[in-house]
Amino acid sequence: MTPRAPEPGRLDHALYEPRASWLTPGRPWPGGRVAACVLIHLEAFEIDAPANAYRDPGLRGDFGSFFPDYRSHSLYEYGSRIGVHRLLDLLQPLGWSVAVAVNGCVAQARPSMLRQLQARGVELLASGWSASRMVTSQLAEDEERQMLAQSTDALAQAVGARATGYASQDYGYSMHSARLLEALGFDHVVDWPNDEQPYAFGPRRQLVVLPPAADLDDAQAILVRKLLARRWGAAVSEALGHWSSSAATGSVFILPLHAWVAGAAHRAAALRRALQSCEARTFWQACPSVISRCWRDGGAQPTAETPI
Repeated sequence: MTPRAPEPGRLDHALYEPRASWLTPGRPWPGGRVAACVLIHLEAFEIDAPANAYRDPGLRGDFGSFFPDYRSHSLYEYGSRIGVHRLLDLLQPLGWSVAVAVNGCVAQARPSMLRQLQARGVELLASGWSASRMVTSQLAEDEERQMLAQSTDALAQAVGARATGYASQDYGYSMHSARLLEALGFDHVVDWPNDEQPYAFGPRRQLVVLPPAADLDDAQAILVRKLLARRWGAAVSEALGHWSSSAATGSVFILPLHAWVAGAAHRAAALRRALQSCEARTFWQACPSVISRCWRDGGAQPTAETPI
């Protein structure tokens, strides 16, 4: 995709249509005004990634970026060994729908664990290959195509079925990503935080964006913006209050968590307090594929587009 010159009533790209969602509430979801789920990112960090690998600069370690990076590798490993299980034990008894976005590197190494997650009713989404390989436009299109296909295939081989949803590594996209995701047959993506309602996305509008609440992302809030866990938890609680009382009909609340961040023992208590401030049944709890399918079927689409 090539950026285009701005024109009246058009964006400088063709990935989606401009709209003012606040002025165009959708139809109610089957279980209420707002759909909700928690998306856990299950990631790996390669000890010795390729020389041209790009890591989210906001998540670089305390000692800078270097290889081999045993410390970062170990922190991400904690998410697979401990964090994701702690989060499921916290979230599911509270009634929250949970989906997990899986790095290809994790899928390749831990297929049995992923099948255990599915047995607990967790929906799996594809993600990047690893946290040490964020997609940017510095990546050649052929390399990105290969990495996306490799990640998707690794998850499919691990659990016996291809994922229909995708969540990018650290919100990283290139100018080619949307087209490549359409070509790979994905149905929906959960990584564009520019709205509170789903919308059609991609050069051919074959994808549905389910916008995540990226400002509440635990890694972005705690590690990048340096919020204390209790202050982050308070922000989540405040957001839940808004979504439960004031969000437009047809909205979605998707809380992005990282197994190695919120899954740590000293942060889980703050998350529990936040979620206990608003009962999960306040929202229609559904996994991303169900939300996307319902939106496509007209369950919560705006009755008419309102131009900006």
